[in-house]
Amino acid sequence: MKAKYDTCDYCGGRVFEKRVTVDLRLKGKLYVFENVPVGVCRKCGERYYRGPVLERLEELAAHQNFFKDKIQVPRFDFAEAAVF
Repeated sequence: MKAKYDTCDYCGGRVFEKRVTVDLRLKGKLYVFENVPVGVCRKCGERYYRGPVLERLEELAAHQNFFKDKIQVPRFDFAEAAVF
């Protein structure tokens, strides 16, 4: 069952539930979750996360045995890499 959302706090647009990819940083590590149910504003794209969904993401990140696989992500320090 899909959650009901109010209108967007920023632009007043209509918010609907959509399954998205969420990047979560927790204790210095990056976790990527796919197919997360999130409220998304049709007008500006602002995302609205329900409390139980955020709690579950944190639980899953704490128990890393749930992850299907690992990916490598390039990391750059902008202050060192960007010369103007």
